[in-house]
Amino acid sequence: MASTRKDLPVIRSSKAVAWSGLLLALALAYVLGYFIQRDRNVRMAAAERQALALAEGTARLLHLELRNLERAMGGIAGDAQQLFATVPEAAPQLLSESVAGVVSRHAELQSIVVVDRNGVAITRGVGVSIPDDARRSTPRGGKRPLSFGRLQRADGEWVLPLLMPMDGGRWIVTRLRVAEIQRVIGNLDTGKEGVVTVVDAQGTVVARSDGAGRYIGKRYADLLGASDSARVIVRRSAVDGVERISARLALPEYRLQVSAGLGTHETLHDWYLLLAVAGSLYLLYCAAFLYLWRHLRRSARAQGGLLLEVNRAAERLRLAQQVGKTGTWSVRHPGAEIEWSEQVSDIMGQPDDRSRASSEEFFAMVHPDDREQLQQRFAESWRTRQAFVTDYRIIRPDGEVRWIASRGGAFVRGDADPTMAGTVVDITAEREAQSRLLDTERRYRLLFERNPLPFWVFDAQTLRFLEVNEAAVRHYGYRREEFLAMSILDIRPDEDSQAVRLSMFGVPSDEGETWRHVKKDGSVIDVRVYSASITYDDRPARLVLAEDISDTLAYERELHYRATHDSTIGLFNLPGLKAWVRQQAPTQCQLIYIQLRGIEPVIDSLGQAVATRLLDSIASRLEDLAAQWQGAIAFVPAEAFVLAVPGTPAMEGVVDALHLAVTQPVEQGGSVRTLEAWLGWAECAEEGFDATASKAALAAHVARAEGTVCRHFRADMATAASDRLRLIGRIHQALERQEFELHFQPITRVDEARPASLEALLRWPQAGGGFVPPSQFIALSEDAGLILPLGEWVMEEAMRCQQRLAREGWDDLPIAINVSPLQLARPDFADRLIRLQQRHGLPRGALHIEVTESVLLDRPDRTVQTLRQLQRNGICTSLDDFGTGFSSMAYLHQLPLDALKIDQTFVRGVTDDERSAAICRALISLGHNLGLTMIAEGVETEQQLEWLRRHHCDQVQGYLIARPMKMDALLDYLAGIPLRNAH
Repeated sequence: MASTRKDLPVIRSSKAVAWSGLLLALALAYVLGYFIQRDRNVRMAAAERQALALAEGTARLLHLELRNLERAMGGIAGDAQQLFATVPEAAPQLLSESVAGVVSRHAELQSIVVVDRNGVAITRGVGVSIPDDARRSTPRGGKRPLSFGRLQRADGEWVLPLLMPMDGGRWIVTRLRVAEIQRVIGNLDTGKEGVVTVVDAQGTVVARSDGAGRYIGKRYADLLGASDSARVIVRRSAVDGVERISARLALPEYRLQVSAGLGTHETLHDWYLLLAVAGSLYLLYCAAFLYLWRHLRRSARAQGGLLLEVNRAAERLRLAQQVGKTGTWSVRHPGAEIEWSEQVSDIMGQPDDRSRASSEEFFAMVHPDDREQLQQRFAESWRTRQAFVTDYRIIRPDGEVRWIASRGGAFVRGDADPTMAGTVVDITAEREAQSRLLDTERRYRLLFERNPLPFWVFDAQTLRFLEVNEAAVRHYGYRREEFLAMSILDIRPDEDSQAVRLSMFGVPSDEGETWRHVKKDGSVIDVRVYSASITYDDRPARLVLAEDISDTLAYERELHYRATHDSTIGLFNLPGLKAWVRQQAPTQCQLIYIQLRGIEPVIDSLGQAVATRLLDSIASRLEDLAAQWQGAIAFVPAEAFVLAVPGTPAMEGVVDALHLAVTQPVEQGGSVRTLEAWLGWAECAEEGFDATASKAALAAHVARAEGTVCRHFRADMATAASDRLRLIGRIHQALERQEFELHFQPITRVDEARPASLEALLRWPQAGGGFVPPSQFIALSEDAGLILPLGEWVMEEAMRCQQRLAREGWDDLPIAINVSPLQLARPDFADRLIRLQQRHGLPRGALHIEVTESVLLDRPDRTVQTLRQLQRNGICTSLDDFGTGFSSMAYLHQLPLDALKIDQTFVRGVTDDERSAAICRALISLGHNLGLTMIAEGVETEQQLEWLRRHHCDQVQGYLIARPMKMDALLDYLAGIPLRNAH
């Protein structure tokens, strides 16, 4: 006790010093912390302002750059829209040349391409996938919205696609070089750790002021989250792991985000020095205080050292038992209470203050299934003094069952009574893990054995099968015993043995591999193999699942064949020929386009099957020729072939052989059929297969138009075709704007000089005066399919003029309109014309039609039927330009005609050319014998008129009588002629 009282002043002194020093340390820490924190806040605020300025400046620069590009693209889009509206067929070429100049003047642009609604390039260049958000974008203030595609690499550099919609579903795509954006931010002063980053709406890095090559094109979702106004945050970058003070700003118009960050460590570099100095002063104070306090406490610690060591040892034992879920128990003698440690109470779910129980109470806690066994172990240990180890279950008060591993035994110390003691360990987790392992093994066995796909395990070293499932036995035809006596090489073709051994050194692919396997019957199948390395019976092995994909691969081959071959006759289609040229003749080849005529009449008269056999015969001849030149042939439905010949052969011989092969008669079912053919050829150029095929086709069309067998493509053909397309576009516009007008030329009776009828002549006036000659636009309208709407307009306008004539008293003066063979070939032509006549309320005989002899060349029977239907409804028919065609007299006799018009080429020479006079006399006599009215065209002199009167020609038409005139002028002309019913 004296010693204790002696130490008390020391303890009290040390406590007083400790409290005083602690209070002083807290005050000093507060003061230093306040000023240090204030300095840090000032530095961070300055850095935030600098980061904000960098972000806003970069955003303004980008906004200016993109706004200029947007305006330029808007201008190009407007030009493109005008070109597509005026010259749609030539627009891609013209637009390609225009944007090429723009790209050449702007180094920041990689390309400008116009694409269709599916992203396929219309002009020269590469197409692009149109993002869904771009399709949903709406115009801003009447302007076309600018959208962005995904960042991509082109020609070894990063480019950013900019998309602007155009009318008609087209898009203009400008690829901006990322190097331009990189140039904008590359020279910004951000310090050593600072960085300026530009990302798109998906978080993909578009440009970065530091380490651009490593990060551009990568996506970081952490970089998203900017708004219209700048927002400053401090966080560690997910890109390079550097903590920065970052200002983020969004460019909502262009779906870009700018992030400008300054390195936190660099910003606070001087502050860290200040912190180190302050910390050093504080630590110096603390060290001095600790030295004093430890000196005072040394003696106090010596007093409590022994007790502390004892407590520590007890605590270590308690912690060891707690961590190991281990407790101790003891029984002083048989029948005595069982005592246990705190850990046992925790394991058994007993209250902390309960540490003993009678034998009956303890065994009542044991699971009924394990109770008798545990009682026997206790009894045997009391009897034999031997140790025991046993596992049993206990039931906690909350009903939870836990597994216990108990180790113990009875022993005797000297003359004392026997005592039993031991330990218990909670092994519930181990037991549950073992149960899960057994359950997993059972499920795996079930999955392996019942799997519908072949499954096996083979030794990774010997390659011998270790286990197979029933599906493998069924699919491959081997019995299980046979499989287990084989190696993996036995189900592989001999030539694959080396590949199998090499594959054992690699890592199995998660996507599987395609191999060939041999079944017991010798058949070879294609399989997709999925494998994994496992340990089986303590040795390395491979677990393999094999899926038979033979049918799938066969289906894919069939799809590929259908994609590259024509289903009608089995030849290549154009995509298939294009692929062949790319593989077999990538450097130089010739394309010959063979245009046929004569297939459609065979289809119409004899059916598709006969036409297909005819095409097969022609295709067989062409294939033989293609094989001689190491070339390939493709079929272009429904009447064209394209031949690719590698190298530079003598094209004259090639063309002659092809023309002979195509036009040589084909015998079918006792009849002989001959086709017409025109050929065009062109050399494969840099613009590629498609452009060359178009050139060859154009050359063939030119050959057909000129009546020659073959033409070699020349640049002026494209120019002429472009002019034709331009004129077709103008015809479209003229139809929409109602630019056409009808002029009328009177046809008079020879005997009384009165108008018998009027011929309606189509005219196309021009704004600057003059007219486009009908010879230029009528035939072109027929080729372009515009003659039908043009003819509809002529019929409507002629009937309106007929109504006007009737109102002026000339209801007995019919109007004759010229009808194209394409109009007359329509099955519903007669019905349409009759309905129009009825709708306008025209009487019978008020409308005439004029046809040429060419209508007899195609389906004469249908033509006769149509004309008869018109005649029954009071619509007369004249045969125009009679004598210049190749009409059959038999058809002429059958045609329900009302008049024949003698062509002006014969009328012009009746007074001074005996042959022309003889032809005219014969034609007039023929017409009169057929009961037809004879009309002479092109009468320009009194001598011609007098000759025609002497030879009894019925009616005349020409400049001598009257020139074609508008309706108003016609009415003035007719005003000088008395009406029939005038008094």
